[in-house]
Formats: sequence, structure tokens, C-alpha cells
Amino acid sequence: MSESDIKRPTRWSYSSVSTYEECPSKWKYSYIDNLPWPSSAAMARGTRMHTMAEDYVNGKINFCPPEIKKIGPLMETFKTYKAKTEEVWLLDKNWEPTEDPDKAWVKSIIDLHYVSGDTLYVKDYKSGRMYDSHRGQLELYGIMGLLRYPEVTRVATSAIYMDDGYEGMDGSIIRAMLPKMIPIWEDKAQRMMTDNTWEPRPGSACRWCSYKKENGGPCLY
Repeated sequence: MSESDIKRPTRWSYSSVSTYEECPSKWKYSYIDNLPWPSSAAMARGTRMHTMAEDYVNGKINFCPPEIKKIGPLMETFKTYKAKTEEVWLLDKNWEPTEDPDKAWVKSIIDLHYVSGDTLYVKDYKSGRMYDSHRGQLELYGIMGLLRYPEVTRVATSAIYMDDGYEGMDGSIIRAMLPKMIPIWEDKAQRMMTDNTWEPRPGSACRWCSYKKENGGPCLY
């Protein structure tokens, strides 16, 4: 297949960037070759817990399910602020908000957010352990939040760890930081979107990769 025949993605997300940085080959298999990534019990559980939290905050259920009871008090606060859930945020190539998927350059799905005073609060639900990568994800969400909500002066971000019932990875972004932060993410995206070699990056993540050779995948490792 020639380079001109390759159908590349036209937009990116934190998930795609983090996949590329972990292993360019893995990114190609997933985002260009569209090879399926099998679900797991842990992924299914996380999706179920996210849905429970969304339904409780939105009043679709009037009791806190036992699986997420540890974050029940936090969700009561979110309900007080009439938080919005599972909202899709899109930015075009100029990093301007858009509602047109065909013009989108960056896409994120925000688990929960609300405005209080001059601050936008952005929360991301997590099941399982805390990882350093969560901070980068929240940073991108914070940047996008400032661009989508021009009336706020600051974005406060955090992850909600549903299994243990606490907030972590707290961060704060003000508008003066955007001129330095946006080019960093733009560079990450451009390197990913223009790569033509997708060299594998063998490492500890290979252990769980469904694309590895011993799992019947296309990777040589």
C-alpha cells in the first residue's frame, strides 16, 4: 500500500496521543488499520461504573449504586452545581471551538464539568489505580475548557477515583499559560499524524498488548 492509499485520522484525542507515545505501531494498528482491541472485564466494569455515576448525577436513578458509593458525597456536590456530564468537546485546527465533527481537529469526551464563579471545574472518573498519565489527560481537558468557556479565568481539574472514593491529580490552568501549553500538544499531534514509519517501541506495555506476535497480532514483538 502506498502512502497516498493510507487513510489517516483527521482528528485526535488524548487517548490516541497516549497510544502513539506508548508505541507508534500500536497506534497504527488501532487508528489506521482499525484492528479491533478486545474488551476486558476491567474495561467493562469501568464503563458500567461511569454510566452509574452519570445516571446518578443526572437524576436518572435516585440512589447511589453500591459499586460507586464511596464517591456518593462528591456526586451530591456535583448535583448541587448542576454539573454537565458526558459532553463532547471539539476544537478545529485553529484551536477554536466547533460543533461540526467534520471540522474537528481535537476531540474529548468530558465526564463531568461545571462553572462556579470565574472557575470551570473539570472532573474525570477513573476506575482502578492512579497513573501519572492521568495528569496529562486532565491538562488537555483544562486547555480545551478555557477555550470553550471564554468567560472563566481558570480551570481546575481533577480525577475521581471511584474505587477508593477520593479526588487526585489536582491541577489548575489560567489563560496566561495557554500560549506555552497549546504548542506542546500541537507538536505531539503533528508528530503522530505525520509519522510514516510507525516504529514499534518494545517495553513493559507489550505484556498486555493484543497486537503482539504471541497473541496472533501483526507486531513482531
